[in-house]
Amino acid sequence: MKNDGERENLFIILTGLGGSAEGYGDKYRRIADYVAADYGFCTRIEPTPADVWERKEEYFNEVVSRNIQSFNCAYIMGVSAGANLAMWYSANYPQIRRILALNPVLHLNLHLTLDGVRRFCGEQMTIILGEKDPSAKWAGAIPEKENVNCRIIAGADHVFSGMLNEFIALPKRYLFDSDD
Repeated sequence: MKNDGERENLFIILTGLGGSAEGYGDKYRRIADYVAADYGFCTRIEPTPADVWERKEEYFNEVVSRNIQSFNCAYIMGVSAGANLAMWYSANYPQIRRILALNPVLHLNLHLTLDGVRRFCGEQMTIILGEKDPSAKWAGAIPEKENVNCRIIAGADHVFSGMLNEFIALPKRYLFDSDD
């Protein structure tokens, strides 16, 4: 296996607000492990601090700047607040090619969401909303673009209660193995 200095691609997970690097059921580490093993990406898990709204763009820029320098390509998976940040600011970084935004809070700063989606020029942005998540009703507000897909997952709530394995499989299905 290559070490970080030999890998060309980076996968960053931005957790939900106040989340830990492990997450419930060690979900983030489990995702990072299979992404590294199956796809050869260097992985980073970045907990989104509870006070992120006070410095949201600065925080995102710090995370990306700290991690992206030596990589040709980056994929980002953001969860809840982390998804919002990825959607809002990834367009500022041409190295960010793919985004998986899981249950972003779509009505929070909707103007930033719409602007970020419109400006995103990477390969693919996939927005996943649980059918029972309050933001699912806002899915129609997402601008239609060739490189942006919005999917509703039946039976899922904001934290994918009782659906841990399905949650863990989302990057494989919608970020790495997807042609959508």
